Amino acid sequence: MRDLHLTSIHLCTHHTFQALESLNRELEVLALAPPTPPPGPESLDRDYRKRSGLRGDEGYSDRLDRPIAELLSSGNAGPILDRGGKPLRPFTLLDSRQRLQAGVFKPGHNLPTMTIDEYLEEEKRRGGIIEGGGEASAIMPEPDEDNYEKADEETMKAREWDEFVEANPKGSGNTLNRG
Repeated sequence: MRDLHLTSIHLCTHHTFQALESLNRELEVLALAPPTPPPGPESLDRDYRKRSGLRGDEGYSDRLDRPIAELLSSGNAGPILDRGGKPLRPFTLLDSRQRLQAGVFKPGHNLPTMTIDEYLEEEKRRGGIIEGGGEASAIMPEPDEDNYEKADEETMKAREWDEFVEANPKGSGNTLNRG
């Protein structure tokens, strides 16, 4: 047991000397690094607002569009159409102020125009809903043993299907022109 503990202490001592050697190599590498440049005026303040003398929120806005005063001062205050009827700048046609006011507090998405029940009735009327299924559809009608024509027809259909499957093995369909 004593030998085990002594070996453990020797291992920890070995790891410690390896770590010290690694630190000495790192110090040598750091000594070869170029000296840091002296701090200049450009490294003190990199914010353009502080360099230009602006303080706080002056000259800065989170808005993506320009303010109306700036739009009006940039030459957009003139006529919308020229004498020939061609538009000079983009514009929006509005029908009435009341309609705009009524639409202020409406949601930005289209609201449903009918209930789910109305939709299902409409689909049923158009024939878009398949009815049936369940346990009743699992019951297969018993074949008539006396109807030889029907039996022959089903046998021929099964043979044709077998021939088709043999002529077209699985995976031989469209191979994207690869041969």
